[in-house]
Amino acid sequence: MDKKLLNKSINNLLNNCAELDKNDSLLIISEDPKFGWYDKEISDAVYNYAKNQLGLNTELLIVEEPKNNSKSTLEKIIDNYDCVIFFARIGDQERFETPSSSTKRIMSYVRNIDSLCSLFSSTNYLEMRKFKDVINKIIFEANNIEISCPLGTKLKGTINKKNIDQNKDTSVLRFPIVVPAPILAKNFSGEVVLTGYLTSTGSKVYEPMSLKIDSPVIANILNGRIANLNGEKKVVKKIEKHYEDVSKTFNIEHDIVHSWHAGMNPGIHYSSTIEENPDRWSNTIFPSPKYLHFHTCGNYAPGEICWMISNHNIKIDNVPFWEKGVLKVDSFDETFQYIQNSADLRNLYNT
Repeated sequence: MDKKLLNKSINNLLNNCAELDKNDSLLIISEDPKFGWYDKEISDAVYNYAKNQLGLNTELLIVEEPKNNSKSTLEKIIDNYDCVIFFARIGDQERFETPSSSTKRIMSYVRNIDSLCSLFSSTNYLEMRKFKDVINKIIFEANNIEISCPLGTKLKGTINKKNIDQNKDTSVLRFPIVVPAPILAKNFSGEVVLTGYLTSTGSKVYEPMSLKIDSPVIANILNGRIANLNGEKKVVKKIEKHYEDVSKTFNIEHDIVHSWHAGMNPGIHYSSTIEENPDRWSNTIFPSPKYLHFHTCGNYAPGEICWMISNHNIKIDNVPFWEKGVLKVDSFDETFQYIQNSADLRNLYNT
């Protein structure tokens, strides 16, 4: 373990992201490692640094895996602190909702100590946040956007300038910076080729949390709605039943494709196999530029069922911005110039 890099990443979290003052109180919520999502070593490292190096009033709380009412049971505890950092999936469940208190909330996608000691976590948060703003501006000022992938995905659409405010980002801070703001899909039409797995968006809990797609299925999209699915009949029926079950469970519209965005942090690494836990894979690897994901099933962000599209291409007014799953930071003068002023960002995107 690189202690220097570890300290840089923890400082990046506590100072650049959380912007904690020496008089602030901090609650670290850590998911029990028995569930296989977060190592306790990472929350211990942050706790010890906050308490012993920064002298913050810091507490550590161990929690169980998410339930659909997990956050509500913690609200009274959270309200007693100036800031809460979640090394736990429950911090992700209501990420688009308006917080009920003034407590600063940070959701960490750093799952283990190796991830903390990496470019994923150590790249300057403030510079990444500004870079995200640059990317958002390019996308939301576009006239036309095209999405494609090697398997045959072809989707085209426009940004409705009147509804840009609806493309709201999360109400919790995310650490590190992982994706641009979601792009509403209601002006997009075409085909999306589904392979691999359907996975949860991390919003609500249901069973099964993932569904294997045994052979490719084409989802025909018309103005942000699933018009139909084409593919092997038994595979299509399996997917349709999954959508029906999830939509009935939460009383939501099953045919909605609400929004999408692609990853922007190439520092993320996932060492386990996808098959071991497709839900954990999807909800960990999504920051990677290699993947674009759609929020579906439910007319709200992030919906309940996620589509993961790999090695995609995104053209902004015919200019490739993501190409074969690589964020082309030199495609636009704005992104290229911004990176030239940051050694951290040059290091991240040269990797």
